Amino acid sequence: MSTATRPPRADEPDLDAEREVDIGRYLDALVARWWLPLVGLIVGVAFGYLLALGGKQVYRAHATVYVGTPYGPSGNVALQTLATNPNTVSRVVHGEETIKRVAAASGMPPRELRSGISIQVVKSSGVAKTAPNQLYIVSVKGSRRAEVSAATTGIAQRVVDVVGGYANVKIKSFRAQLASDERQLTTLDREVTALSGEIGRGLSAGERLALLAVSEQRRGTLEQDRLQTLQLLAVSEQVELPQIIDRGAATKTTARSTRNSAAIAALIGLVLGILAALFWEPVATRMGRT
Repeated sequence: MSTATRPPRADEPDLDAEREVDIGRYLDALVARWWLPLVGLIVGVAFGYLLALGGKQVYRAHATVYVGTPYGPSGNVALQTLATNPNTVSRVVHGEETIKRVAAASGMPPRELRSGISIQVVKSSGVAKTAPNQLYIVSVKGSRRAEVSAATTGIAQRVVDVVGGYANVKIKSFRAQLASDERQLTTLDREVTALSGEIGRGLSAGERLALLAVSEQRRGTLEQDRLQTLQLLAVSEQVELPQIIDRGAATKTTARSTRNSAAIAALIGLVLGILAALFWEPVATRMGRT
C-alpha cells in the first residue's frame, strides 16, 4: 500500500517563504540605516577609552628574568633542570611561600600582591618551539609605588634563587678549582726558584735540568687546567646562571586595560547599533500611531 504525500492546503502558511521575507527585511533595515552600527561602534570605543582613563590609578612594575641554560660538567651537553621546566617560573611566582616572603619584605598586603602578579614569556625569534623558554617578564600591580617596586624585585630574585641552585654549585666548584691551581702554581714557582738558588747548587747540571723539566711539565698541565676552568666558569656565570636583566621602576597606570575596555565597549556599541537599525522602523511606526 503506497502512501501519497498530502499537498499543502492553500490556507496553510509557507514558513520558508516567511523566513526569507524576515531575513530580507532585516538586511534591508541594516543597509538602510548602516550608520547606526557605525555610530555605536565609534561611541563605544570612545566611551571605553574614557572609562579606562578615568578609572583608579595604580602602579605597575616589570622585571625581566633570565633563567639560564644549564649544561653538564663538561659544558657540552644541555641538561633538564628546574630552569628548563616551563612550569617552574609560574609555580614559583604564584607560590604561597613567595607571596609570604615578598609581602613581608616589601610591605605589600598578601592579598593585593597575589591579585597583582602576572608573568609573560618572552619568545625568541628563530628558535625551535621545543626549545625551553629563557626570558620571563614578572609584573606586579598595586596602589603604592615603593611597595610595587620592592615586590617586583623580590619576586624576580626569588625566581633566580630557586632555579639557580645548579649553576651556583658549579660556579663554586670552578672557583675552588681555580684557587687550587693558583696555589699549586705558586708552590711550583718557589720550587723552581729553590732549584736555581742554594738548593740547586748541590745538584749536578743534569739533575737540575731534569727537575726543571718536570717542573715545567707540571706548570704546563696546571696552566691548561686553569685555562679550561676559566672557560667553564665563564659559561656558568654568563650562560647558566640565572639573573635579573631589568629591574623596572614602578610607573603609574590605570586599573583597567585601555585596549580591553575600548574593545568591549566597541562590541557593546556595535550590538546596540545593529539592534537600533533593526527595530527603528517598527518602533517609529508604533510611536507614529500613538
